[in-house]
Order: sequence, then structure tokens, then C-alpha cells
Amino acid sequence: MKIISSIIICVTLLFIVCCSDFKEEHSSISATDPSIEPPTTNANSESDSTEETVFMDPPVSTPELGNIKEDKYYSIKYKQSFVQLRDKEKTVVHILGEPEEASQVKQLGDGADTFSGMYSKNLYYSGLILKFLGVEKNSLWLSEIILDENEYETSEGIQVGDHLEKLKNAYSNIKYANLKRIDNKPNLKIYEYFQGDLGFFAEFIVNESDVIKEIHMYFLFD
Repeated sequence: MKIISSIIICVTLLFIVCCSDFKEEHSSISATDPSIEPPTTNANSESDSTEETVFMDPPVSTPELGNIKEDKYYSIKYKQSFVQLRDKEKTVVHILGEPEEASQVKQLGDGADTFSGMYSKNLYYSGLILKFLGVEKNSLWLSEIILDENEYETSEGIQVGDHLEKLKNAYSNIKYANLKRIDNKPNLKIYEYFQGDLGFFAEFIVNESDVIKEIHMYFLFD
């Protein structure tokens, strides 16, 4: 009987020792084997998989500034083309054809103020006078347009002989120049159209019946 009891005790001790060794060995493998990854939480997984979004402002493009002579409001229409302030003399003649008359090129004297020393020339067409200026004798540009008959019209379709109401509809920002008067013609009124500091001006001279008698366009500079 004592022998059986001793055998049972030995078996029990042997079982406890084996279990302890197995547990220690298993925990060591889990800690050192790189192929066994520790479990991750949902929060960590989601954070690692989400890339940070960087919002960049769209590139800002610098608008290209056009040549101021391209402003069509200070031009006259001929067929499918426009004659504009600051056009070269050769360009104007190419569009309108040879003038009925042309003045000689002359150099302006001290009495011309701002234009002193510059060269000038006029071209004459039916109902139209074009005045040119230039620093060089062979390089003149259009500085003034005068319409006194209805042979030509402005870019907005206005002619000499049109009514004031049509003029106001064509040039919405036109203003009555109440401080300007024409010598010896007190009944005539002047309506002005200009934009900012471009240096271009348009004047429409209207009679007492609100009919346009003349149209002047010119370029001023300091």
C-alpha cells in the first residue's frame, strides 16, 4: 500500500514539473520569434493605414496685361476692321486706303507744350480727320480721330447725326461735361467717355436738339 502511494506522489510531481517547463518554453518563443506578431487594436491599425492629407492652394496665374491700344471703345469701324488710337500710320492706311489728302510731316515747336519736338501729320478722308504723332519722323501713331459726317461710325455703332438717347445706350458710363463750352457755340453740349487712367478720351458734341454733330477721340499723355 505504501509503495502505491509513493508511486502516485512521484507521478503527480513529475506532471507539475512538465507543465511548468512547457509554459515557460511557450512564453519564451512568443517573445523572441519575429514571425509571431503581437495582436493590434483597431485604433492602432486604423491610424497606421490612414495617410495625412495635405491641402495645397491652387497655383495662382498672373493675368497678362494687354496693350492699351486694343481698347475698342476708342476706335472707328470700317468694314470688318477697326482703326484705333495709337495705331501706326501704315496700319491705318492699310485699313482705310490712301487718304484724299495728307499734310507734310512737320516737327512741333516750343508752342506745342507736351508735344514739343515731336513730329506730326494729318490724313484726311471724307468726314474724317486723323492726326498722328511720333518721336521719330518715320514712326507715327494715331493720336486723334475727328468725325464730322456720318461716313464712319464708332466701334459701338454711333455716327454723326445719331440722337443722344442712342449714344447713352451705347456708352453706359458716358457723362455730360457741364463745365465745358465750345467757343462761339454756347448751345452745343459735350458728353465725355473715358476709362480710368488709360489716357484715352472720347467726346461727343451734341446740339440743342440732342443730335450728335461731331465726335472726337484722342490720347493724352504727360
